Amino acid sequence: MGELIAAITKAGTVNLNRLAPHIESDAKTASVHRRLERFFSEVRLNDAEVARATVAMLGLCGKPWHLAMDRTNWKLGKTDLNVLVLSVAVNQVCVPLLWTVLDKAGNSNADERIDLMQSFLDTFPNQKLASFAGDREFIGNRWIAWLQHNGIPHVLRLREGMKVFDAAHAPASITQHAARLKSGETLALAGEWRIGPSEAAASPPVRIVIMRLHTGELLALASRTSPTRALALYRKRWKIESLFGALKSRGFNLEATHMANPAKLSTLIALLTLAAAFACKAGLALARYTPIRRKAHGRPARSLFAHGLDAIRKIFAPRGFSDVLQIVLLGLTGSTRLLRRLCEA
Repeated sequence: MGELIAAITKAGTVNLNRLAPHIESDAKTASVHRRLERFFSEVRLNDAEVARATVAMLGLCGKPWHLAMDRTNWKLGKTDLNVLVLSVAVNQVCVPLLWTVLDKAGNSNADERIDLMQSFLDTFPNQKLASFAGDREFIGNRWIAWLQHNGIPHVLRLREGMKVFDAAHAPASITQHAARLKSGETLALAGEWRIGPSEAAASPPVRIVIMRLHTGELLALASRTSPTRALALYRKRWKIESLFGALKSRGFNLEATHMANPAKLSTLIALLTLAAAFACKAGLALARYTPIRRKAHGRPARSLFAHGLDAIRKIFAPRGFSDVLQIVLLGLTGSTRLLRRLCEA
């Protein structure tokens, strides 16, 4: 496992053909490739233990977490690969905690989301949550009821055509409520509202805030908190897009995998989770000495993940594979202080 994480981090790909030459071995590359294939055929990592190791590595214990759920999908030939991911925000990025490889194309359903969140509650039963954010796919009456029943503070984006109503207003779409909103303006609907076309098919009560984005699109959020706080919390959801970029084109090139088997793909994502946490940990350590430059609009020029991954690769460059493997194992199990000393060197 350590060898695979080291090779993926160094090579920036999950393609086994390209990883095999990075594994230090007296055997031929083809033999190393078969060894890697056997790993994914025979090894199944415990998702809960990977999640706990990730949290411990990043020092998140004891802090309220901001969670985000999203889905990433791509094609391998004619096969749809579709993964539902629950992640936790770490500064400017999200890191995966738990995931489900869906056996279909398209959106997730309420059962799949509830199963994933229940796995989270079982893995971290006493963890305090600051927020849970989901995009327009992650809406639905039964889903919202489940979140509220389990005391999960949620901020969910609504589709513009969705209808909402309260005791004083008949069902009307988000678009109708925001008809007079100008670019950059915000409208908070007073009191509690329900989502749905009628009383018989309505969500539990929520608060609703609508903002007209500069693109002209509407950002409508359903939550149980104040409108201002809901908008601030939802901004954290954008970090999960950085996560998918890190797992794909800007980091480990997940889409280069030839694995379509759900169990093997899940094992691969577990390895990438540990590798991503390792890079973020290095970024946190390095940022204390080399702060990340901020652009004119105030946002960081690059993420902690990219900051750490570049530092790790620079450390790896002049070293043999056995040294690289020791550094990876230090990152996975050692202290941030030791890793920071490596970054300084």
